[in-house]
Amino acid sequence: MSLLVNELSGQESRIQADKHRLEELRAAKGKLGREIAELRKAGQDVARLTEEIRNLSDQIKQMQKGIKKRLTAVSAPVEDISPGGVPEIPSPVLDRVASGPVFIRECFDSDLLKESVDAYVEAHPAGTVWHTTAVNSFIADIYGHQTRYLCALDNDSRVVGVLPLVQLKSRLFGNFVSSVPYFNYGGVLADSTTVARELVEEANAWRMSLGARHLELRHIQDVGIGLPQRRDKYTFWLPLPSEPSILWKSLAAKVRSQARRGERAIDEVVIGGVELLDDFYRVFAHNMRDLGTPVCSKNFFRNLFETLSGRAWLVLVRLDGRAVGGAFLTGFRNTMEIPWASTLRNHNASGANMVMYWKVLEFAIQRNYSIFDFGRCSKGGGTWRFKQQWGGTPVPLAWDYLLSNGGSLPQLNPDNPRYRLLIAIWKHLPVWTTRMIGPGIVRSLP
Repeated sequence: MSLLVNELSGQESRIQADKHRLEELRAAKGKLGREIAELRKAGQDVARLTEEIRNLSDQIKQMQKGIKKRLTAVSAPVEDISPGGVPEIPSPVLDRVASGPVFIRECFDSDLLKESVDAYVEAHPAGTVWHTTAVNSFIADIYGHQTRYLCALDNDSRVVGVLPLVQLKSRLFGNFVSSVPYFNYGGVLADSTTVARELVEEANAWRMSLGARHLELRHIQDVGIGLPQRRDKYTFWLPLPSEPSILWKSLAAKVRSQARRGERAIDEVVIGGVELLDDFYRVFAHNMRDLGTPVCSKNFFRNLFETLSGRAWLVLVRLDGRAVGGAFLTGFRNTMEIPWASTLRNHNASGANMVMYWKVLEFAIQRNYSIFDFGRCSKGGGTWRFKQQWGGTPVPLAWDYLLSNGGSLPQLNPDNPRYRLLIAIWKHLPVWTTRMIGPGIVRSLP
C-alpha cells in the first residue's frame, strides 16, 4: 500500500491509542474523585489529591483536543484526491443509422456469426459479460433451459444488434422469458431504436409461441421503446482512480476505521481461482439460508467460473483459520463487478466484510479497471446503505416488460407477501437441507 495510505493508517492507529489513553485518564480521575470524597468525609486534608485531579483534568482536555484535531485531519476532504466523480452510464441503444432493412438471425447458426456477435458485445458501450454467447450457452447447459440468441444484421451482414433470451418454466413460478436471468444485466444492445424494436418484436413472437406470460428485458438505462418498466432496483457504480491511496483518502473516516479494524481482526483476504470454491460456497450457502433465499448449486459457480475463463475471481476472508467471508468477481472491459458477496453474520462485528470490500477495490485498481460495480440492491435497505458508504453513484436499473393481455408486472422477489411465509420457514432449515433442495428451486427464478 502506498505511503499515503500508510500515513493515514498511522494517524488512525494513533487516534485509537489516544482514545484508549483517554479512557485510562478518565478512569483514574473517577477513582481519585472517590478517594477525595471519602477523605473529606473523614475530615482529612485533600489538597495534594485535589492538585492531582486538576492535573488529570488538564491532561484529559488536552487529549480530547488532540483527538479532535487528528480526526479533522484524517476526515478532511481534499479536492484533488477523489475517486473520479460521477460515472457515465452507457445507453443500450445507440444513435446510428442502419444500412437498409434489418434481418433477424439466430446467433448460433454459424461459428462466424457467433464470433461477430461477441465482437459486437465487446465493442458496444453497454455490453456486459452477461451478453456474451458463452453465458447464454452456460445457462442452457447448466439448467437445460430453452434459449435463443437473436442478432440483427444489416444489408452488409454486419451485426447491428443482439438480444439473448432464456425461457424459465416451473409449476411454482410459472412460464416466462428473461434476458438474461440470474444476472444483473442483459436485454437489448442495438445501434438504433429501430433495430431494438425489431429484436423485441421477434422476442415477443417467441414468447407467445411458448405460451409464456411475460418477457423481461434487463437494461441499465431506458431504451426508449415505451414498454412497462420496473425501476425499483439499483446498482452502485464507483469510478476508480489510478492508485488505491487516492480512493482510500476519499473514503469517510468511519469507513477507513472499520476496514482497519477488520484488517487487524482477520487472518487474510485471498483472491484466487476455483481452488477457493469449497470455502466460498460454504459461506455463501450459509448466508443465503440466513436471508431466507434458495441457493444455487456449487456446480453453478464452478461451471460459470470456467465459462468466464480469465474474467472471474473468487475472494475469501479467513478468521482463526476458517472462512468467514467470500465473493465472486467478474471483469469485462473497464468494469469489475461483484455479483455475489457474503459474510457470516456472527462475524459482522469483526469488520470482515469491510476489509474484504477494501481489498477487492484495491485489486480492481491494481488490475486497471476504471469502474467498480457493487451489484443490485433495493433503495434504502441495509445493502443500499452498505454500498453507498463507499462513495459510489446509485444507478437505477430499467427492466422492461412485454406482458400478456391484461397482465401486470411480475413480483418474483422476496418483497412479495406471497413468499413471506416460505422465506420465514427457509431461514430455520438446516444449511445442508437448503444446499440440497435450493438449486432445484433457484433454477426457475430469474
